[in-house]
Amino acid sequence: MSQAEFKRRLKALMLKPENQVCSDCPERQPRWASLIVPPPGAPAGSLPMGAFCCLECSGSHRRLGVHISFVRSVNLDQWKEKEVLAMENGGNGKVNAIFEAHINVTKPNNSASGPVRERFIRDKYERRKFYDPRAFEATAQMNNGGGQEEEAVIAGVQRRLASQRNARTPSDAARRRVEERAARNRSGGNVSTSSPRRKPKAPPAPVPVAAAPEPVADLLDFGDFTSVEAATTFNNATSTPQLLRHHQHHQLWHHQQL
Repeated sequence: MSQAEFKRRLKALMLKPENQVCSDCPERQPRWASLIVPPPGAPAGSLPMGAFCCLECSGSHRRLGVHISFVRSVNLDQWKEKEVLAMENGGNGKVNAIFEAHINVTKPNNSASGPVRERFIRDKYERRKFYDPRAFEATAQMNNGGGQEEEAVIAGVQRRLASQRNARTPSDAARRRVEERAARNRSGGNVSTSSPRRKPKAPPAPVPVAAAPEPVADLLDFGDFTSVEAATTFNNATSTPQLLRHHQHHQLWHHQQL
């Protein structure tokens, strides 16, 4: 049998009024289960009995040891067929009728400390101060009778929960938002919404670059005599044969004058 079926059977047990309060304190909506080993004096062949308890009391049940109690989480743990049968064999009403048959103390309240809870739970299940084995027979008759009444209560609770779920239908605006979000996810975020799109701004026009001014002619410019071209022209001019002959002629004239 699947875990889903086990959880369905457990939730049906939790809908019973007796199981909507912790077996050891007034805490409501218990989500933990204690599978209690049949104590001495139990009828031969008795199965373990399950009780629903709150988180705080479940810690004390766990410390009793597996020879007395085996603790499971209704929501978090994986369940077995024999464990679900133990819960169906028990119930908080049956467990308390057996283990609190002669109770003469006040049960811990919601704000009780850990030591106070553990002392009561050990007195109840380990030391069995309030236990009466004769209560097994009375609880057997309790389980056989009143089944139709309990089924009617469970059916009423289930109808109420179903009507609450149906009353929480989303509004049209919420459905539209969900559909738009799903469409955006499918198309990569390109779906247009009701808000208008802004047109992209045009890029700014390029700034014209001013043309470089034309050079102004210098009428007194005799050229650059420091340039390589001017130096080459000057050297060529001073090394021509005409200049050499002019120099020789000048020397001859000067000699004749002397």
